[in-house]
Amino acid sequence: MMNEYKNKIVDFIREHKKAIKIAIFVFLVGGMAFKGLMQIPQINAGKEEIAQLTDQIEYEKERQEEVKELKDKVNTDEYVEKMASERLGLVKNNAKIFVDVSGE
Repeated sequence: MMNEYKNKIVDFIREHKKAIKIAIFVFLVGGMAFKGLMQIPQINAGKEEIAQLTDQIEYEKERQEEVKELKDKVNTDEYVEKMASERLGLVKNNAKIFVDVSGE
């Protein structure tokens, strides 16, 4: 009885070998296509993240340039004098000081 079923299965496979191969091929291609379609949201999310990171990189480059310019500016005598005058109330020797007495 067991041999009879085995022989029927083997005969069926031999007779439909080409159709079985085509069915397996279609199943595999369909599975890969489905898997690819399921990954589209992840791909789009990745693209959005890349765009955000690119914007952040540009912002940080601009900020880095501003810091560099400020660093170069801080090392000048004019900037040191300006900060000493504005923040500490210091003045140079022989500087003329004007006082507003109008009361406004």
